[in-house]
Amino acid sequence: MQLATGCYTETRGPGVVLLTGQTLCLAANHTFAYRYWSDNVSSSYYGQGVYHLRGNKLHLRFEAVPPAAATTVARPLVTPPDSLYMKFLVLARSPAGGASPAPLPYATIAAHAESGNAVASAMSDTAGFAVLRVPHGTRWLSVQSLGFGIWRQECPPSSTTYRLELPANQGTPYTAGTSKVLHLVRQQSPRTLLVEQGEARIVFKREPSPE
Repeated sequence: MQLATGCYTETRGPGVVLLTGQTLCLAANHTFAYRYWSDNVSSSYYGQGVYHLRGNKLHLRFEAVPPAAATTVARPLVTPPDSLYMKFLVLARSPAGGASPAPLPYATIAAHAESGNAVASAMSDTAGFAVLRVPHGTRWLSVQSLGFGIWRQECPPSSTTYRLELPANQGTPYTAGTSKVLHLVRQQSPRTLLVEQGEARIVFKREPSPE
């Protein structure tokens, strides 16, 4: 059995809304990315590693996944003397890494004292912009939004403008060394995989390659 490379997503027919599902991406160099997703992020798992096909069994061996970090671009911001302002453009990074990042509204931007308590806060608007006036004595800054990773950084000594791309929270990574075996019934076409999981048979459809 030969497997076409690409990303395969679990499907259950037209009009069916999935509360849980699986996505499997196979590369030509025998590496893979796998995600079991749920509408409850705490029940979602993801990982990457190396795969081998032996007969009708697809063996996935997970490797360590580096933590996703926000992308930060910072520039000095000209403000009146004796004032400290932080200007933010907060964007949501595409999980696939292909689409352009989108503005992330309603993200919470906060200034924290040494104790960790928030001493000032602001919220990004629908275009992802926010301005925070920072009290003197602020130790660090944070940006967070439901479903995304948290950004933290020490407060700079002068006014600064930030462009942030926050990574989506994909759930819990598989532990390095974990193995998973998928029992393939057959590949009906280069765009379809049929996988046997217990008594169920799951159809995976390969997504079209971007033009």
